[in-house]
Amino acid sequence: MMRLLPFLFFSVLLAGCTSYQTMPGSTRRLEGKQRYFVVANGNDSRGLEHRIVASLRSRGLSAESGPHTMMPDDTQAAVTYRDHWAWDFGERLVHLEISVMERGTPQPIATISYSAKVPGRQTAAEIVDELIGRLLPAAPR
Repeated sequence: MMRLLPFLFFSVLLAGCTSYQTMPGSTRRLEGKQRYFVVANGNDSRGLEHRIVASLRSRGLSAESGPHTMMPDDTQAAVTYRDHWAWDFGERLVHLEISVMERGTPQPIATISYSAKVPGRQTAAEIVDELIGRLLPAAPR
């Protein structure tokens, strides 16, 4: 029993190290939106823009990415993101915030964020997919 005590202590400690926060009511405001455009972040050298597009497409939604000036006219929602990475025997994503705005409006209609006090072993693609899954309602296929 004494051998399990340190393991249980660290398990409980690490369980509270990751958090997800969603803007209240945001998923309702995204219902019916099918065409997304991910605005390229000039500071992103890790390809998160493409991971977000892939996650949206895997849900049956239309998604493209690029600079804001290349947004198609039929876009229903623009997606922006901010990320922060830390070194832990490799680069780890420790913070990611994804915001969705209706085309032509600067105010987000939906925002979700991921924050890890202690970087986990999840890949950036897994984190992005988790956030998009929590943010968007199930899309019809």
